[in-house]
Amino acid sequence: MEAAKKNNSLWTDMLRPVVVLVVICLVASAALGFTNSKTAPIIEENKNAAAVAARRTALPAAEGFDEIAVSDELAARGVTGIYKSTNDVGYVVTAANKGYGGDVVVTVGFDPAGTILNVDADVSTETQGVGSKVGERTILDRFTGLSGSADDVTLRSGATYTSNAVRSSVNAAFAAVSALIG
Repeated sequence: MEAAKKNNSLWTDMLRPVVVLVVICLVASAALGFTNSKTAPIIEENKNAAAVAARRTALPAAEGFDEIAVSDELAARGVTGIYKSTNDVGYVVTAANKGYGGDVVVTVGFDPAGTILNVDADVSTETQGVGSKVGERTILDRFTGLSGSADDVTLRSGATYTSNAVRSSVNAAFAAVSALIG
């Protein structure tokens, strides 16, 4: 009787909780996998739609865009995408550099001569009220009309990391367009 009680105690005290936890983990993992398989294409589609919208905002006169390969040198500077308008009204370059709270993605629209028409920055990862102010239109419009380095553009005091990320991305975009137009 003592041996049967000992075996029952082993099952009750040690093995049953482990089996229950394993089953719970398997069910939860299967549910997460199923949810991911259903939502991943939707997330990717939304991401692509947002990227197209950003390009259209950066270069509204463009009818469409052809993607140009990003060289290793430009990728090292943060360039993530280069696009030429299908109706030859300019280029759009996307670049990302490290800000205070994460990557700051900058989209820059250029005319065919390499002059900035528009700059947009996703500063959603930056500190609200400080770094996020760098993404305001009044700040980003300071780049409009530039056709060279953005090093002298003053953005926002107190938001050094974010300002440097935006400036670095704009300079990387200049390098990309300069390589295209010679």
